Parts: sequence; C-alpha cells; structure tokens
Amino acid sequence: MKNISIIIISLLFIGMGCKIHCPEFPANLNYFPYYKGQELRFTNSQQDIQNFIISSKNDSKAYSFAWNCKCDCDINSIFNIYHQKNDYLNIIGGLYIESEIVSSIMVSCNINNSEYLSRILSFEDKKIFYDEIYKYLEDTIIIENENNQIVKKVVIVKGKGLVSYTTADGEEWKLVE
Repeated sequence: MKNISIIIISLLFIGMGCKIHCPEFPANLNYFPYYKGQELRFTNSQQDIQNFIISSKNDSKAYSFAWNCKCDCDINSIFNIYHQKNDYLNIIGGLYIESEIVSSIMVSCNINNSEYLSRILSFEDKKIFYDEIYKYLEDTIIIENENNQIVKKVVIVKGKGLVSYTTADGEEWKLVE
C-alpha cells in the first residue's frame, strides 16, 4: 500500500507539471525609451542631418514554460530603426538577459544584417537577480568594432537610447535632442 501511495503521488506530481516563470523586462533598464513611429535625428560636424524612424520596439513580457525544459529565461528589450531616405543604415539593437539570476547581459547592434557590434557585460562572479541588475549597469554603454565597414562605434545612454554613432570614415553623428 505504501508503494502504491508513493507511485500515485509521483504520478500526480509529474502529471501536474511544473512551470518556470520568466519575468518581464525590467522597467528600470530603460536604455531604449522608444516607441514605434518615433523619429530620431542625428547631426554631424558639418551640420548634415540623418533622420531615422523607429519601426518597432518590444520589451519582453512575462511568460512561462514547462519545468522539464532545460531552458533559461530570455528577457529582452529590442528596437529596430531604419533610415528615412536610404537603407544603408538600419539598426536592430537589444539588451538581452538570459536568466532570473544574471550571469551576463549582451548589448548589441546589428547593422543591415551584416555588421555586428556587441558588448557582453559579465557578472559570473556575483549572484545578481534580474530585478537588481540596474545597480550593476553603467549609465553609458559604448560598443565598438574597428573592423566594421559601416558603423564602428555606438553610444547608448540610459533614458536616452542611441545618442551617437561613428561611421567607418570617422564621422560622428550625434542625437539632436
């Protein structure tokens, strides 16, 4: 009888199934304060202007998945901008957190699906919960890749978003506020 009870309890536990709950993207990590349709204007040292439009902006929402899945939570904030007059500079940017206990965060930009600028901020020596990650991030995040042919540097500021980018020819474009 004892063995039957253990089997029944085990089957109930397996049958009920557990779920892993992933939180939404933390609101206090507002590095991309954009909305769809928003216009961003950048100017260079010659006062030329580049206009961009936010074509999408998504922050991950809370979700759940089966407990027996060997997965981490993917928590992210992603934006996509395109150049208003030509398509040589389209940027998809994101801030990605892989688990409720954060070991690293990746900040990346993908330019025209061919060039990537990314920076990984590692927290492997600390036990940081996702809702406390804001305490460990800088207000300004600089990402560089000297080998790129279009954009070699982007600067992202908390609460402002992409504030400047530097093209491969060394021209810096700054956000017009």
